[in-house]
Amino acid sequence: MSGRELAGQVAIVTGAARAIGRTTAETLAARGATVVSIDLLPADDTVAAIEAGGGTALALAADVTDEAAVEDAVARVTGTYGRVDVLVNNAGLFAGIERRPFWEIPLDEWEHVLTVNVRSVFLCSRAVAAPMREAGVGRIVNIASNVITFGMANLMHYVASKSAVVGITRSMARELGPSGIAVNAVAPGLVTTEITAQTVPEEYRRLVAEGQCLQQAILPSDIAEAVAYLAGPAARMITGQTVLVNGGATMGPA
Repeated sequence: MSGRELAGQVAIVTGAARAIGRTTAETLAARGATVVSIDLLPADDTVAAIEAGGGTALALAADVTDEAAVEDAVARVTGTYGRVDVLVNNAGLFAGIERRPFWEIPLDEWEHVLTVNVRSVFLCSRAVAAPMREAGVGRIVNIASNVITFGMANLMHYVASKSAVVGITRSMARELGPSGIAVNAVAPGLVTTEITAQTVPEEYRRLVAEGQCLQQAILPSDIAEAVAYLAGPAARMITGQTVLVNGGATMGPA
């Protein structure tokens, strides 16, 4: 489905200034949604791209790990548009994390990764729960990672944070379901973005692709399309699920 099925809806995408978040914001806008970016980074390019395509967008600068900032941002969205229909918890920390054994991870680094990747999901979801529950409908899509299926050595804090996102997704699905709100997660494999192109060696990216059933690079648009499906009416009876978008990398040996 790629029509205007989200027309009239308001979607918040955290971390929409670049990479998966930007592509997701543009994809939801193409489906007709008014898209609000909440990001520490300037999202002017995202807004400009959406508006150039005839869509409507707004960029709010906020730290999604800060309770007051999140509450204020969501209040501005509801004050401006009167509703929040979709929340995509995309903001997260991966690039720049040093890979090392867990016994060498400093406590402040552990807490920073968990704060960015987990607290933000909790705070943003809690902030939109009230307007969604009042409306009796809503969609929350959390971005996890396929590392939850196999673990990853030397990135325990990242694996722990994305595993927590899956647990949060399931719990929220049970709590919000009676209010007509569906909550799901999308777990990407290694996505080719400007960030991974700079931080992940090409040889490693090639080896990852060769380990997939579909031996092609995973693109931000692949993730965005999965998010858009879960945000749309066709997925109205899907909740509490984690959709792996990883080219079949975690199916196990044949």
